[in-house]
Amino acid sequence: MRAASVFVGRGVDETSRLLPALFSICGTAQSAACAGALEQALRIRPGPGVAKLRRRLVDAETLREHLWRILLDWPRTLDESPQTPSMARVMALFGTLRTALAGGGEPFAPGAGGAQPDLESADLALAGLADLVAERVFGAPPAEWLASVRGFDALAGWSRRAGTAAGRLVGWLVAAGYMDLGRSDVGPLPPLGAAALELRLDGTAGDDFVARPDWAGEPCETSPYTRVLGSALVRDLSARCGNGLLTRLAAALVEVAGLAAGGGHPEPAAEDGLTAGVGLAQVPAARGLLVHRVRVVDGLVRDYRILAPTEWNFHPKGVVAAGLASLSTRAEPCDFESLARLYITAVDPCVEFTLQLN
Repeated sequence: MRAASVFVGRGVDETSRLLPALFSICGTAQSAACAGALEQALRIRPGPGVAKLRRRLVDAETLREHLWRILLDWPRTLDESPQTPSMARVMALFGTLRTALAGGGEPFAPGAGGAQPDLESADLALAGLADLVAERVFGAPPAEWLASVRGFDALAGWSRRAGTAAGRLVGWLVAAGYMDLGRSDVGPLPPLGAAALELRLDGTAGDDFVARPDWAGEPCETSPYTRVLGSALVRDLSARCGNGLLTRLAAALVEVAGLAAGGGHPEPAAEDGLTAGVGLAQVPAARGLLVHRVRVVDGLVRDYRILAPTEWNFHPKGVVAAGLASLSTRAEPCDFESLARLYITAVDPCVEFTLQLN
């Protein structure tokens, strides 16, 4: 994202204030990555509880983003109406949750002080989201779904009785034999060491890396699917369907259930091994790993680079290109366009897209 070059020459505080306005999509994750990178460059730490608070805010944003796809986009594949009123309720509850967690402070300011969230209001908002998810997505409490749907047979059974668009979509894929559509050999992005990642992002070659990233010469995937590979359901589906369409939809459902049930992702480990004035942060955003790298000299930003998950997943030889090529050999012509759109949505480019069929 060379748009980040707008921060060059600006002060640290001005940069942290401007960034969420410039990068509004996944703005919470962007703010968290910005704060983390700037704090490392300046060798400062946020106050007690701030790192955990930032993680909760990013998790809440991830839940909202997944529900946007599940409630609005998934029904269209079945020629059903998007569940707009439910999504409006999600947005309202997310706003309440964010306000309660922020506690009237600025949790993403570099070196932010101790957090004072309104935990009671936050818990009420999360409970409201869990109730909505239970009714509109799973037909059961999220924690109950997560505990009981641990393999393909359980997922297929759930799809027949759920009574939700998500359940009907899963059932349609199973009945049509489309479970492994889009399967490819593109592997998950491995854990990235800060020093090795900084080397790739530094200098003029960093621009090429951000535009078309690879690791060890290979395109990689970073997504909700790669994030929940260790779950029982995704392990079983991966063995049957690889990284195909059904596995991807199930991965989103697994993450939604976990987040709605009050779970979350671990706080990112502190990066180390970087030279003075350089900061790097890796944040698990809704669509995959988000990386910010900054160089600060005399209190001013001299270089800023953002590596977004979209650049990995929509690489010309990446998982979307490979998945669509695979899908084109299997899907019935009458279903191809809707399935291609669903596959792109499942990987999620985070922006509107145009699909042109030749």
